[in-house]
Amino acid sequence: MSIISKKFNAKITSLKNEFEVNQDIEHQGVKGGFNEIELASLIKDVIPQRYQITKGIIENSEGKQSHETDILIYDNEILPLYMKNDLTFVPVEAVKYNFEVKSTLSATEIKSTIKKFREFRGIGGYAPTVLFGFSSDMTGSELSRLKKYDPDFFINPSVSVLCTSNKSYYFKSVTTHYLKDYLKVSDFLASTKASGGMDLKDAAEAMRALMKNDDALSMMSRSQFALAIQSLIKMNDHISSVDDKSLVINGQNLSEITFKIHKWVGVEACNNEVELGFLSGISNTLSQGNFGQYLLSSATHESKVYAICYEDMWGNLSCQDFNENGLHYDCDSVSYSFQTTQESSKIIFDIPAAADG
Repeated sequence: MSIISKKFNAKITSLKNEFEVNQDIEHQGVKGGFNEIELASLIKDVIPQRYQITKGIIENSEGKQSHETDILIYDNEILPLYMKNDLTFVPVEAVKYNFEVKSTLSATEIKSTIKKFREFRGIGGYAPTVLFGFSSDMTGSELSRLKKYDPDFFINPSVSVLCTSNKSYYFKSVTTHYLKDYLKVSDFLASTKASGGMDLKDAAEAMRALMKNDDALSMMSRSQFALAIQSLIKMNDHISSVDDKSLVINGQNLSEITFKIHKWVGVEACNNEVELGFLSGISNTLSQGNFGQYLLSSATHESKVYAICYEDMWGNLSCQDFNENGLHYDCDSVSYSFQTTQESSKIIFDIPAAADG
C-alpha cells in the first residue's frame, strides 16, 4: 500500500467515525450539514487547486435555477460565482460535479434526488451528478433500486454516480466508437450480398470462368477479348483495395458513422475500497494525471459491469442488459449487423451466447 493510499484510508476511517458521532445529533439539518462538511473536506484533498468546493444554487444565463445543492465542485476559471447574503450562485457552465449527500439512502431520498438532478439537466447542466449515502435503509442492490426509479437509467440517468459508504460505488460511463473500426467496406459489401445485393467477388469469379471458357472466347472479337482482360484486371485491383476506399451509405460516409456504449460500472465492498474508488473517480475526472491509481494501490475488489446498452448515431438502442450481480461476459465483444434502407439506417447489436439467462 502506498503512503498516499494509507493516508486516505485513515482519512476515510475518520470520516466514518465522525458520521457515527453525528448520528447523535437530533436536528436533521445540522446533522446533514456536518456530514457534508466532512465529505467536502475529503474530496478537496483529491482534486486540483483550480477547482473549488461550495454549496449553493446553480443558475443559467436565463435566470433559471436549481434547488440548493449540498456540494458543488466548480471551475472558477470558466465563470466566477456570485455571492449574496452568504448564498452562493454558481453559473451552470462552471459546475464540474453536483452532489447530493444523504445520511441514510432510502427510496424517498432517491426519488427526490432524481427530481433535483433532472432540474439541473433541464437548465443546461452536463456535469456528473453524485448521490452519496453514509448509510442505507436496505441490504440489497442500490443500483437495482436506482434503476427502478429512473426511467433513463441506461442512457441518460439523472444520477450518474451512486456511492453508499461501506457498501457500493457505481458510475455511469459512455464511450463513442467509429463503426469503421469494427466493420470494413468489404464486410458491408458482403452483407449486401446476403440481402440480395451485388458482390464484386462473385462478378470477378464469373469473369475468370468466362476467360477459361474456350467456346465463349472463340466467339469474341479481338477488341472484346482485350476489354474482358482489362475488366478482370480492374476488378481484381478494386477488390484488393476496396477497404481503402470511401463508402457512402444513404448520404452518410461509413468512416463517419459512430455508436455509443453505455455502461454502469462499479465495485461492491464493505470496507474503504468503496470510498477510495469514489474519490479516485472524481480525481481522475478532474486531473490531467492519474492520481486515483495511488488511492487504489491496495485494492483487492475488481470492478464489474452491471449494465450495458448500445446506441447507434440515429438513437436506436439495442443490447440492453442488467444484472445486479454483474454481467458475466465481455460487453465489448457483442456481435452486430448494419441495416440500411432508402429511408433510414440502423446498427443492431446482439448479446453473446454467454450472456446471463
